[in-house]
Amino acid sequence: MSFLDWFLGKREAESPETAAAIDSLIKTIDPRLLAISDAPAQLAPAVANALTFCRRVANEMPGPLDASLAHWRAAPLLCALFARSDELQQTFSRQDEVRDYLDEQPLAPQFYALLGAVCEERKDFGVVLENEALRSDVAVTSLNFARHRIFLPRVELATFSRDLVWALFQQLTLEILHQLSQMKEDAAERREEIAFLRAQLAYHGQQDGLGEMLTLAVPEKTEKTEKTEKTANADAPETLESLARQLAEREAALKTADAPLQNLENTLRWIIQRLADPARLFNVRTFCYRINNINQVVADDQPGLDLRFCHFSVHAPTPRQGILLRVAYPVDELLPRRQIAAQRAQLL
Repeated sequence: MSFLDWFLGKREAESPETAAAIDSLIKTIDPRLLAISDAPAQLAPAVANALTFCRRVANEMPGPLDASLAHWRAAPLLCALFARSDELQQTFSRQDEVRDYLDEQPLAPQFYALLGAVCEERKDFGVVLENEALRSDVAVTSLNFARHRIFLPRVELATFSRDLVWALFQQLTLEILHQLSQMKEDAAERREEIAFLRAQLAYHGQQDGLGEMLTLAVPEKTEKTEKTEKTANADAPETLESLARQLAEREAALKTADAPLQNLENTLRWIIQRLADPARLFNVRTFCYRINNINQVVADDQPGLDLRFCHFSVHAPTPRQGILLRVAYPVDELLPRRQIAAQRAQLL
């Protein structure tokens, strides 16, 4: 950047990766943001920060693990996810995404991918070894893994790593879009509540005025009429005051919550704030367990293996959660398509 560019306040050009991420984000969330002349420049620092976050998350995932049949037992994480090596082989062989991708890569000896599964903690009673003695009916926690899936198959590790970062950034974008959509729905509900409260206020106000008119029209009052009128007159101010208070609260909440939706500039500032703290957009946690050979959680002083799982929780497009790890798998260990087709036919 020249001195004149700095003096005039011009920004350095963002990297191609950041520029592509900005373009994808705007097209996904709201293309109208391009109507703001400097929207890409405003987004650049926050998007670059989000990409750095995505790279860190990708690097902190376990792996890439050698998921071949010969190395299955040597990888404790894979042993925990699959009780037998043939279960792992079935998982990789049944994924249409893997098959379709490898059809375009006929000479690839292996591929990298993202292995996902849902992890459940099951509380039960079992037998444990304590001080070289077996104890029965002891409360135990077991880990159960289900719904295994393979994502992002890629032949080259560099390509896989790049596309994994990109997939994480796209998930951040979807989470922002989800939050914006939720805000719009919440704002619509608040407007309905406000309209209903205003109608109630108007109704009670009219009833109060009508009551005074009817009182003037009735020359004589019975004891029952007087009692009812006193009760109504006593409740009316409290009802009106309560409705007015609720209305003011709803209008204040709408004004605060609706601010990012009032115009494109507010929306852009809100998006930048979310990208500045991407860890809040989807939950990434690390779980550490010490488990035995049957996936029971054991104490630190008991025989077992220490495992670290990277757990994700997202909301868009639907709520999902599970663990993710990077793996490498040899192509020649995939079962033939005809064998998989025959197995599927047997299940029908």
